[in-house]
Amino acid sequence: MIIGVLRETAAEERRVALIPDDVRGLANMDVIVERDAGRSIGFGDADYRASGARIAERAEVFARSDIVVWVKPPAYPLDSVRPGTTLIGFQDPLHRHDVIAGLRERGIESIGYETVPHSRPDIDALSAMSRIAGAVAYAQGRQLFSAQGPVRALILGCGQAGLSAIAAAVAHGDQPTAIGNRPDQESAAIRYGAETFLPNPVGLLAHLAAEPPDLIVCAAVHRGTRGPLLLDGAALDTLRPGTVIVDLVAKSGGNCVATVPDRTVTLPNGVIVTHRSNYPTLRPVEASSAYSAATAALLKTRFANELRLE
Repeated sequence: MIIGVLRETAAEERRVALIPDDVRGLANMDVIVERDAGRSIGFGDADYRASGARIAERAEVFARSDIVVWVKPPAYPLDSVRPGTTLIGFQDPLHRHDVIAGLRERGIESIGYETVPHSRPDIDALSAMSRIAGAVAYAQGRQLFSAQGPVRALILGCGQAGLSAIAAAVAHGDQPTAIGNRPDQESAAIRYGAETFLPNPVGLLAHLAAEPPDLIVCAAVHRGTRGPLLLDGAALDTLRPGTVIVDLVAKSGGNCVATVPDRTVTLPNGVIVTHRSNYPTLRPVEASSAYSAATAALLKTRFANELRLE
């Protein structure tokens, strides 16, 4: 089996799907790495050669590989991928559904980390990236909030990103409140440091009016589905000027009606809404190491056939 590792081409992407240490651990597989794939995080082609990999141009990676791994879908067409190839990485199934279907018709399978079950934490790259994203997004939002001292934070969603944002709020000395969609999420939210947990987003508008937050992190989404709209126009009208909203799930539809993908906007009432497509890339070494560990584990266990993207 030959594994191909691509150099990332998505905008501002600095991660790599496999780092040299994990390539070295794939003892029974041949690995071909696209030239300069790890350069953005300090790994040169010589590091990959020392790990046992071959360095090649992109065309050869696709021509020779049985499995091709990436972090984010390439920014170029996949016309050169040969039938029988398996593509592993984030697949963005909501926006790339037709592309994935077309690849399948050509005999090319797409395996998305969006479909990996929580029961397999060793190969759950999505959860690992979500934890990094939650912490980074909270820090980014806090930088946009102009007032000094502790802030009142509201975290929408208690998945991995939301829990990480709660922990980041505590680390900053802030006072986080969490809103989940199930009462059984309360114990996790409190364990991560939430001072208050609201088990039902239906009560969000009343909460915003009674206790206006300074910073809101939107992280409510189930993997592979569209995120629910939680902050509509009425909710935004209750917020004070200078309130910051960080929407982590804009690519899945967004939790905030005013979110503009990859932009920071200030609304007429002074509320700031921000989003970026790729928070983990702001910690590229940490994120690459976590992503690579999941990818190597997936390859070693040959778990691919159980993770087909529907």
